[in-house]
Amino acid sequence: MAERINFFLQWEEYFAAQEFFRRSRQTVAPEWRAGGAFLLIGLILLFVEGMSLFAVLALVIGVAVMILASQVRRWSSKHKWQREPLYETEHEVSFSDDGVYFRMGVIESNLDWKYYQRVMESPNGLLMVYGNDSFNLLPKRAFADETLFSQFRSLAIKNLKTQ
Repeated sequence: MAERINFFLQWEEYFAAQEFFRRSRQTVAPEWRAGGAFLLIGLILLFVEGMSLFAVLALVIGVAVMILASQVRRWSSKHKWQREPLYETEHEVSFSDDGVYFRMGVIESNLDWKYYQRVMESPNGLLMVYGNDSFNLLPKRAFADETLFSQFRSLAIKNLKTQ
């Protein structure tokens, strides 16, 4: 027997899931690497040339990258969300031993568990990971109760790797 959940995805929870997924794949955020490189170049130039324009510029760019990159990523994600009407349609998800059925607006997918590589549990829900950098988010709030959430989590763990 298939169980079913319905929900409207919210941008804030989807962005939080994206950040959770990104952090799980990268030990150091790209903006910290890039910003750190500029800071290092700036410090080297400061040591070699003294207070030169290039040294100060490299230091300023390094700090700006480290501070502003996460805000740019947030803005970019929200902008993408607003351009994609599918995100704001009702999501219907049914699941059983055979697989997972999704309906989002006019799009329907009946997926075998093998479609997904793994399942990850974030503070706000379950990420069903497929491909190199894609996932379906099932928010905890969409499940009627903890029993239904646990049932889905057990089924996903049985059929997929966890992380």
